[in-house]
Parts: sequence; C-alpha cells; structure tokens
Amino acid sequence: MRITVLSMACCNPSLAKFDEKYLTLISEVLKQTGIEASVDLVHATEARMIPRYEFTGAILPLFNKYGQAVTPALFINESLTLYGGVPTQEKLTETFKKAEIAISQGRL
Repeated sequence: MRITVLSMACCNPSLAKFDEKYLTLISEVLKQTGIEASVDLVHATEARMIPRYEFTGAILPLFNKYGQAVTPALFINESLTLYGGVPTQEKLTETFKKAEIAISQGRL
C-alpha cells in the first residue's frame, strides 16, 4: 500500500503540527494492524511541480471550494481517501483495512 499525505504547511507553516500528528497516527495504526505501507508526506507546492504527484490534483475541486481546510489529505495508492483534518485512530484503522481489502480485490 502506498500512502501519501498532502500538506499545505509549505504555504501555512502553522499546519505542520497537523502533519506531524497525522504521520505519527499513521505509523501507530500500521504497527497495530500489521499492514505494510510506504508513507510519503508531500507539500502542495511540491505536488504541483513533480509529475509523480499529479494524482493529488484530485483534491483541487475541494480545495477551490473549501480552501486549506481540506488538508491534510490522505491518498492511498494515488486515490483520495480522506481529507479535512486528522482522523481518529479508529477511522484511520477502518480506512486502512478497507483499502487493504480493496487492493487485494484489485479495486484500488
């Protein structure tokens, strides 16, 4: 599983604390569930300039409507999965387990 967290901390440094919290939570959930994943934090500026992150453009309609409130955003295997803040541990665990099933069935 490939996990990408899209951050706006490049434009608003006060948001970096949410990125750190998210990454810590992701690490804890992966450890608890035994799910293997690569985790990447990408800033919006970087995502717009590097072709391998062009999948993050899926959040642009939401960003245009709600602004920075849609970040941090979580992408699993390049698919927008969660957005608008740091989820609870329970929500993240549920999300990862659903993604793992979808991946095993070839749907994600």
